[in-house]
Amino acid sequence: MNILIVSPFFSPNIQIASFRIDAFARYFREAGHTVTVITIGERDETVTRYGCTVHYLRDWAGNLSGSDARKRFVGPLRLMLMRMQFLCSLDWRALWRRRACAKARELLDREPADVLLTSYSPLAPHMIALRLRKKGYKFHWVADMRDEMSDHPHHSLHIARRLRRVERIVLREADLVTTVSRPLVDQFRRLCGHDRFLEVRNGYDYEEVRDASFQPRFTLGYVGRFYWESRPDNLFEVLAEMKRRGEIPSDFRFRIVGNHLRLVVPEAIRDNVEQEAEVPHDEALAILRQLDVLVMIHPTGRRGVYTGKVFDYLASNKPILALFDPRDVVADLLAETRAGFVADNDDREGVRRKILECHRLWRDREVLPRDWEKIRQYRRKNQVGILLKHLEATLRRH
Repeated sequence: MNILIVSPFFSPNIQIASFRIDAFARYFREAGHTVTVITIGERDETVTRYGCTVHYLRDWAGNLSGSDARKRFVGPLRLMLMRMQFLCSLDWRALWRRRACAKARELLDREPADVLLTSYSPLAPHMIALRLRKKGYKFHWVADMRDEMSDHPHHSLHIARRLRRVERIVLREADLVTTVSRPLVDQFRRLCGHDRFLEVRNGYDYEEVRDASFQPRFTLGYVGRFYWESRPDNLFEVLAEMKRRGEIPSDFRFRIVGNHLRLVVPEAIRDNVEQEAEVPHDEALAILRQLDVLVMIHPTGRRGVYTGKVFDYLASNKPILALFDPRDVVADLLAETRAGFVADNDDREGVRRKILECHRLWRDREVLPRDWEKIRQYRRKNQVGILLKHLEATLRRH
């Protein structure tokens, strides 16, 4: 197959969304297919990554490079311009979209694609696919939604209504819609009259760590950013109270690696909480081995969303402390793999009990009896294989 991928997220970008698109490109290519990627870069250039041809196109409205002084001057203007693009077109990459669409047409005129895979968000890639269809180009369109579109909890009612119209068009026109969980598949299905959906979860891309290791001091860790309502305030209060009661060692550590803003930490545990700068993904994986408990936090109410870090956590052989809705997909995943504990982020007593479980494991030098066979299905290669198998069968029929 000749596969064209359009997404603003791709290496060397280190966001979770990029890891997903990287995996599609890498494992499509490893399976013997020809893969071309159109993405955003600091400059216009064409390079080879993972054996794929990657066309980087600069987004003049959205790129931010150069000196710190330039960033301080240009940054606010860039954010304002991106905000204006979104308010006008629901797409904060609308200007880049024009350039990317022109590049896609150039490539398709040269050699037709069997498959076009586009990602959301932003809206730009899906709009490019719709534009190409309107111009008469033929391809099997995979619209990778990842998370919600119009139902995202942080959209205003006005924005959600505008997005809903575009969302229905994308769902109707795409040959296949992929997303990361069964609840999101069901959510999208309610907006259209077909069943062309496939659940393709995120995953991890490194060898599972089977050996057990423990830190001299009881060490919790959170690797990544806190987004929106995913805040550690309740956890801080619980840890402070447990320290006061003597339920956990007074010298425990809580390492927060890669959050983009400094957090306000209660005075009682200020010496215990260490806020560290963002590191490359490989370094972040190494840090997981220096922790005793891997923390995840997600606000109650938003369903069907796997935070990307859960899959890296799965393969680490460290207990996961997920402050998530106990009725949601992450709770099911941890129960299936026997990899950790779940408590509602708003349930402080429940959080306390799960921390005590984690502390007991550290104190007694024990590990959870992970189901490694089930965990291995969440290797990114295996998840991409689900999509690849579907595409090969579908295109064979046609």
